[in-house]
Amino acid sequence: MKILNFGSCNIDYVYRLHHIAAPGETQKSDDLQTFAGGKGLNQSVAIAKAGGRVCHAGCIGTDGDMLLHTLQENAVDTALLQRMPQKNGHAMIQVSETGENAIIVYPGTNAMIREDYVDAVLSDFSKGDILVLQNEINCLSYILSCAHQRGMTVILNPSPIQDALRSLDFHKISYMVLNEIEAVALFGGDDAQSSAAIAAEQYPNLRIVLTLGENGSVYREGSVVWHQNAFRVKAVDTTAAGDTFMGYFVAGLAKGQPIPEILRLASAAAAMAVSKEGAAPSIPYLHDVECAVDTMEEAAVRVDDIAVMRQKLEKYVSEHLKDVTLKGLAKHFNYSYFSAPGLIKKCTGLGFTPYVQSVRMARAAKLLRESDLAVAEIIEQVGYQNDSFFRRKFKEAYGKTPAQYRKKH
Repeated sequence: MKILNFGSCNIDYVYRLHHIAAPGETQKSDDLQTFAGGKGLNQSVAIAKAGGRVCHAGCIGTDGDMLLHTLQENAVDTALLQRMPQKNGHAMIQVSETGENAIIVYPGTNAMIREDYVDAVLSDFSKGDILVLQNEINCLSYILSCAHQRGMTVILNPSPIQDALRSLDFHKISYMVLNEIEAVALFGGDDAQSSAAIAAEQYPNLRIVLTLGENGSVYREGSVVWHQNAFRVKAVDTTAAGDTFMGYFVAGLAKGQPIPEILRLASAAAAMAVSKEGAAPSIPYLHDVECAVDTMEEAAVRVDDIAVMRQKLEKYVSEHLKDVTLKGLAKHFNYSYFSAPGLIKKCTGLGFTPYVQSVRMARAAKLLRESDLAVAEIIEQVGYQNDSFFRRKFKEAYGKTPAQYRKKH
């Protein structure tokens, strides 16, 4: 399976300001930096850093040497890039002190793609290969139709939102990765979730991935819905957050990873990206994400969330007393098998096994007080198979045998 990203390459001029300039307002910038960027380039770099092998197609201008170098130094295949005798596309990016951004894009050579060039590029790709698209180049409809005819899996990031997107045949798209603003604009719901539901009804084969900032991300495929919590970090520059998520999502699909794991790594990578300046330079490598994600998950549970999370843990364990496992619990809460023990410890003060045992003992004590069930039935209901083991643990917890405890209560 090959990955082709047919996308933009921009030179990003990043201006740091106290706040995003309002209409009619003039502000002095505290700093100006120049980066290689563009949604296409950023996503190719993200795919490569996430462990995917990606070929980038598109047009760069006479001033595009920095862009070519950035792609190549990040192991992106640039053999299909086309050099044009015009100025490259560029973006003017305002970044506020809180890390928010506003972007103006000049398309330049990104709008000079021709159909004969598209035909030449796609001739090397076939059924099962992945095509990644954004909305910063021209000829999108033609590229999409040709890729669909070849049986390629098309993943579209419909950004920026423009009327031209509505002319695309969404039935030819396999996955769409978009934020709340984009979802509402394209599908007309009141919010991201309702817009995704409308999309699922109108396009049954379209899989939707919503990126919702501090509210995490959501994957929707028909009636199947997966949610991934956001990782909380101090935002320095949010420019590459969406592109980083997109790149890691594409690479995960190409490697055949389960959707929950793809969302987990993509979300962690995006969080790490916003903690650094720049677009492509801020995108982390897969090894760094894998090393950091477990710690990030534990840190994501804020102090004011702990009580709520403790209640959720107790509810889940209570409902699965007979068959609760660490693997099942981790899957239910969208945590990895390795980070789940830290989450439980943070919320309850106990490891997985002691915590489950404490919930089982509390349920057994309640049944002894409030029911006439035989002790053997209670033992079975709370998930123990060994009678003597249960009795020993109960006495350790309550200082009495089950019979003595029932008699006193």
